Amino acid sequence: MSFGEELKRERELREITLREVSESTKISLRYLEALEQNEFENLPGGVFNRGFVRAYSQFIGVDPETMVDAYIMQENSQLGERRKDAKRGADERSGARRFVWLWWVAGLLLIGAAAYWGWTHLQGQQPSRNDAAGVEERT
Repeated sequence: MSFGEELKRERELREITLREVSESTKISLRYLEALEQNEFENLPGGVFNRGFVRAYSQFIGVDPETMVDAYIMQENSQLGERRKDAKRGADERSGARRFVWLWWVAGLLLIGAAAYWGWTHLQGQQPSRNDAAGVEERT
């Protein structure tokens, strides 16, 4: 059972509503719901979160320190997952960047080869200045 599920279960066993917790602890309903749903990214962070857990636990009659420890473990677990996801996403973006880079290099090489081919073939078709001058002198 996750931290949020445990917190919600304890509250419901005591037949306490979230609104009652909110009114007594002065913690926004939005933050209390985020705690129960393990959506820690919707909380302000740091010491505030631990304070919310401590106040909530104390109000519903559960050992605050035990719940703070459970919260920290759940948060660390989620952070680890987010870091793995972020690394996976960075690796995918890096691979995509390499692929785009490869297409740019191939395109530039193709343009360079076409320019070189055009330049060498056009050089052979244009009369040189000496040939043109020689024709004029003969007339």
